[in-house]
Amino acid sequence: VTRGVAPVMIPCLNHINKKTTMRKNNINVANAILDIHTHKGEIQSGGKAIINYRQSAGTPLQDGYYYSVGIHPWELKPGNLKRHSDFVIDHLPDEHIVAIGECGLDKLKGASINEQMVALQFEIFMSLEYDLPLILHNVRMADKILAVKKEFQPKQAWIWHGFRGKPEQAKQMLDKGLHLSFGEFYSDEAMRVVPDDRLFLETDDSELDIEDILYRAAQVRGVEVETLRETIRRNIQNIFFRA
Repeated sequence: VTRGVAPVMIPCLNHINKKTTMRKNNINVANAILDIHTHKGEIQSGGKAIINYRQSAGTPLQDGYYYSVGIHPWELKPGNLKRHSDFVIDHLPDEHIVAIGECGLDKLKGASINEQMVALQFEIFMSLEYDLPLILHNVRMADKILAVKKEFQPKQAWIWHGFRGKPEQAKQMLDKGLHLSFGEFYSDEAMRVVPDDRLFLETDDSELDIEDILYRAAQVRGVEVETLRETIRRNIQNIFFRA
């Protein structure tokens, strides 16, 4: 399959029921998660986050934590896609992996857009294969990402992480089926237009605790903190830990 760019070589994979495997994990650990995307380590995240596991981490996946794995467009360089894709493939069967990402397109930084697109297509195929949501990095490439989504028609959730756009863009993304995740910086008006069931929170590379993000988001949305906490937990269960 080319889909308008260089062909993507898809390796042979064992077909497994990923979600059935994950059901064996500790549901209490999953229930504690409020943060869908962080670059903090295990101890610093406090067991409240889906940790972005990167090749540079140099440490094994740990029991009691959940992770996403993907190819950040900033990490791509000519000739290193196979090394990154092999890393993703090696870790996807692990029951601690509950999402693919962060992955996506960046117009301002990273490898060429064609190289980024090849990597993104690979990750979309892995998302389809393992039935995992995508956590998306998007810098000035929304139209391209929407075009790719239209081509693939995925059933898995696509989540734009660190959304900082205006309310009009938020509405456009929601109309196209995306979920939106908000971190330390965002438009209050954009936060308010997101329906409860399409909303996520994150710390990303912020030094703030997810509880700080949650508290401010509750103020912005005009709801009680515990009400929003349950909303976020329910969304995480439905997207990352559904049966």
